[in-house]
Amino acid sequence: MTQPSSQESPADNIRDFDIVVFGATSFVGKLTAQYLAENHPELSIAVAGRNESKLQELVSATDIALPILVADASNIDEMRELASRSTVLISTVGPYTYYGDKVVEACVENGTHYVDLCGEALFIRRNIDTWHERAQQTGAKIVHSCGFDSVPSDMGMFHLHDTAQTAFSEVTMAVEHLAGGLSGGTIDSMRAVSADAKKMEKGGAILHSPYTLSPDHKNEPDLGEQKDMDVSFDPLARQWTGPFFMAMFNTRIVRRSNTLSEYAYGDKLRYREAITAGTGLSGRIKANALFAVTAVGFAAVMNKRMARFLPKPGDGPKKLDEGGFSITHYGLTESGALHTATVTAQGDPGYRVTSMMLSEAAVFLATKPAGLPDVSGGILTPATALGAPYRDALHAHGMKFS
Repeated sequence: MTQPSSQESPADNIRDFDIVVFGATSFVGKLTAQYLAENHPELSIAVAGRNESKLQELVSATDIALPILVADASNIDEMRELASRSTVLISTVGPYTYYGDKVVEACVENGTHYVDLCGEALFIRRNIDTWHERAQQTGAKIVHSCGFDSVPSDMGMFHLHDTAQTAFSEVTMAVEHLAGGLSGGTIDSMRAVSADAKKMEKGGAILHSPYTLSPDHKNEPDLGEQKDMDVSFDPLARQWTGPFFMAMFNTRIVRRSNTLSEYAYGDKLRYREAITAGTGLSGRIKANALFAVTAVGFAAVMNKRMARFLPKPGDGPKKLDEGGFSITHYGLTESGALHTATVTAQGDPGYRVTSMMLSEAAVFLATKPAGLPDVSGGILTPATALGAPYRDALHAHGMKFS
């Protein structure tokens, strides 16, 4: 099979499909395929996975008249064939630590754009080290974390900077409301990350570094300890805050966006994420309770004996239109001014809203509208790959930026 040269991109090669949803029989995969079929009938969409009969059941049950492609994530030849037929490949096959390597490799080799839901920092770090430069050569835009991990964080920070048009010294992303089902896939991924860190040389240190995903963390400004798990009174949000369980990953995505953007957000930016708990003594008590609940929750996820009480991979909530989130980025500029930007959405964050975020990211990579960031390829973030057009599309489809 002919591989694209360093001057070619997916636009230079005729592909069979604009978007292929790989892992379409997963819970999020089904929602994503359905969203694309209903909202973007102008695009050529296919569903893919390793089990043809399950894919046929999916198509029959949902009345989605989409072509079926069969491929196994562990077979590099099959993944190369799948990637060569796709302008954009969406992967919902996780944990990515176990099933993602060959998928990314095939996309990079074929100059195929790629999006996923990954929240696994060490997997992304290896992709950066292995494939970033090659992806720049082939024109493949590899965009991890296009779901609730970490679009609200990344695009919220993008929106804050885009509207303020100034650099920041301190930013707190405050989770003010969050309601939705816990994903079995997320739990599986958390366990995979922990196991990965134990096997990888200096894995724990790399995982816990604030700059795990930055281009070269040794060249990042030393801002001292930036805790992901603490209780404190936040002077920007003006409330007591407790730990947000996704902060340890989301903050790394935002910091990568900042460094890939040549420190547009601020070359000495301190960025953190937390859950607001209120003011006064009651706020402090609630923040400490959040800390305790988060610590117990992490321990339960890692305890094999608790597995039977937790959601399994592929499980999902029945009431997808319930729930939602509201987050606010509080930013202190280098001149001392305070700016805020709020992101809200209705619907289950990890499923209903995530399928929209993932789909719209793929649509923009497939259609390449005016205004997308001028980047040739690489291991990118939602903000650095998709920028303002993506933010505006999310807003138009129910994820409000204000």
